[in-house]
Amino acid sequence: MLEFNTFSYHEQPQATIELTLHASDLVCSEIGAQLVRDIDQLLSQFKQIEALKVISHDREILQWVNTLLPLVEQQVSRQAFYQLPLVWHQHPTSSGFPQQLVQSNNQYRHHPLRPPMPQGQVYQRDDFDAELNVSFRVIELEQDLARFTRWMNDPRVAHFWEQAWSEEKLAEFIEQRLADPHIIPLIGEFNGQPFGYIEAYWVAEDRLSPYYDVQDFDRGIHLLVGEQAFRGPKFFNAWMRAISHYLFIDDVRTNRIVLEPRADNDRLFNRILPLGYQKCFEFNFPHKRSALLMLNRPTFFTEQW
Repeated sequence: MLEFNTFSYHEQPQATIELTLHASDLVCSEIGAQLVRDIDQLLSQFKQIEALKVISHDREILQWVNTLLPLVEQQVSRQAFYQLPLVWHQHPTSSGFPQQLVQSNNQYRHHPLRPPMPQGQVYQRDDFDAELNVSFRVIELEQDLARFTRWMNDPRVAHFWEQAWSEEKLAEFIEQRLADPHIIPLIGEFNGQPFGYIEAYWVAEDRLSPYYDVQDFDRGIHLLVGEQAFRGPKFFNAWMRAISHYLFIDDVRTNRIVLEPRADNDRLFNRILPLGYQKCFEFNFPHKRSALLMLNRPTFFTEQW
């Protein structure tokens, strides 16, 4: 196993860790996963640490750590650490997908060709502040349809989504989302228990794109919490931070995440603005009065970790 043989922190913006490796039969992926989780927990516990200095007397270990972490003079900064996919991102990142401009049928503008729809779980992280494991997986029709129908017919959800439909009609909706290359329809889970539905989408080919100065790799979010037991600030902060993290580490070219909720959704505004999102302006969709909310990459990685 990998251990922090030495850890020192004295209310300074830099801490030092010394790594010692035991049990040589561990493969690199297992060592890396443990190291990432341990550093994540350390940075969550000590919010004032801006960088970690990694020391090992074993040259082989240090060379291996250098391949995992972006060390500069044996240091990894908090910002750099959390911008890596590491163990949290669960499928090939969009960053590695070649950039090729296309124009889909009935779309608003030329946009980059998007990678194929991922399968299964796309993100997982232990939120040490909330003491919860947060994960997202692609929705599955057979597994999730009954629950999704119950959520959409909840009066609280229906007030904003306006999709209190039959199971048959909602099955068609899910199938359309799964076939749409600009959307990833996700089920959010806490400790493996589903709590809500999130659509992560590429804004450039979305109906929102004509309403602001969109960039090619802007991502957007549609969201709902369906389970009453998982409503409240603790849960909202955990999963909102997690979905934002997922979208930023999915593609290093994504510098902005946006939402377009109804302009009268004051509950959402009160909870999301402290997480770094800013209300830019209000505008009129054909079906609703909306507000544009935006989070940029530097704000997220300097203020939310």
